[in-house]
Amino acid sequence: MLLIDDIFQKTGERDILAVEAEKAFRAFEIGLDSGLFSVPKVINFDAERGVLEFERLSSLVTLLDMAVCKDQRLPGLLRKAGQALAVIHKKLFLPEEMQFALPAEWMAPADENVFIHGDFACINVCYHRPSDELVLLDWSAAPSVDRTPTFGSRYFDILMFASSIFHGAPWRRALSWNAEEMAESFLRGYGETVILNKLKDYAPHMCRLQKRNIRKLASQRQPFRAAGYVCHHMRMNVRLSRFLHRYEI
Repeated sequence: MLLIDDIFQKTGERDILAVEAEKAFRAFEIGLDSGLFSVPKVINFDAERGVLEFERLSSLVTLLDMAVCKDQRLPGLLRKAGQALAVIHKKLFLPEEMQFALPAEWMAPADENVFIHGDFACINVCYHRPSDELVLLDWSAAPSVDRTPTFGSRYFDILMFASSIFHGAPWRRALSWNAEEMAESFLRGYGETVILNKLKDYAPHMCRLQKRNIRKLASQRQPFRAAGYVCHHMRMNVRLSRFLHRYEI
């Protein structure tokens, strides 16, 4: 991502950027209509050059940073993030040629699948101080699913966010990191309009996905640091699994 004046410029594969531009444009309209969130405006998409440009919003802080700072507004914002995601799953639609399925284990029965955000993590959900709004960023799918899927079970986005809360814990504060309470605030927000009766069915898929991701990222570190990284994140993955197993709708 490159900052040029008041524009964020993103480069990459043309087809992936085209989908992200379309999702961001449609999500911008959903945000305006719902009043729950906003999305940076798409300024320009140059398919020939593989360049996508967004407006720059200053004074953004991620929900993860707010958690680290123990901001008192966080519980309400987490609940609102759940409400926002539920609205996205209800109202986001893409052209048929942009409907790319998640891996098979993340596909629901045909009438239950939705268009997804794809990388709904607490580093991509921000608070904009000047407008007092949630701002949702990065509308391409997560690297762990190759940035291409746009369609599948709503539980992929839901569990991605819950998982990001646990794995976002600073390692020095892991024991005091109240991920369970934060994740519950988010799930309650989403659950106001949709009964999350299959959360436990999909939970093992997210835990396995995170294990693969932990091993991949650890392999890119020096051995000593890799061991500490694996220990910390595997411990948080266990906490995530226990929380989801015990969570009551």
